[in-house]
Formats: sequence, C-alpha cells, structure tokens
Amino acid sequence: MAKPALQQPPDFDSAKLYLWVKALEGKVNNLLREVDILKNDFINKNSQLKKDLKIFNEELLETRREHEQTLQRMDLIIRELKQTAGIEEVTTLKKYLEFWNPMNFVTQKDLDRILEIKLTEKHK
Repeated sequence: MAKPALQQPPDFDSAKLYLWVKALEGKVNNLLREVDILKNDFINKNSQLKKDLKIFNEELLETRREHEQTLQRMDLIIRELKQTAGIEEVTTLKKYLEFWNPMNFVTQKDLDRILEIKLTEKHK
C-alpha cells in the first residue's frame, strides 16, 4: 500500500513561514548583540571595580602604616616628656638660683686679681 503524500493545509504558505523564521532570527540576533553588550559592560565595570578596590586597599594600608608611625612618635614624645623635670623640680631650682644669685659670682681670675690688689695695698 502506498502512503498518501502529506498534504499541507490550504492556508499554509511556505513564504510566510520563511518570513516568520527570518523575523525571529533577526530578533534573536538583536538579543544576542544586546546580551554581548551587557556582558562586555559588566566585565568592564567589574574590572574597574577590582582596580578601585585594589587602590582603596593600598590607601587603607598606607593610612594604617601612617597611623602606627604617629602612635610610635606619640609614645616616644610621652616617654621623653616623662624624663623632663616636673613643675616642683623647676620651682626648687628657681628658688636655689634666686638664693645663690649667680650674677654676683666671681671667676677665679677676678678673685686672684682682687687678692693681689689687696695684698699689695696691705704691704704698702
């Protein structure tokens, strides 16, 4: 028995089907281009974010180093200030200086000269 040939419905038109497939193909190609553009944009933005994050991390590390150096300097200054004289010691020194009055001190040469003058006056 021979098989009957497939008959196409009378409203089926292969030209319409071809146009429909071509239109779908164009739309798919447009969507693929848009997806590629979005993908490339995402990759570019992602790489830029990675660069920015790397720069930010480097700046943060530098800021931490500077902070540590500042703390070390402050500790050094505090240690040196603890070794300096306090207000009580300064006032004690001031009292002694006022008591001694170093402006009236005499040098050894001055004393020798005065002694020689006095001795010569005594011998005369």
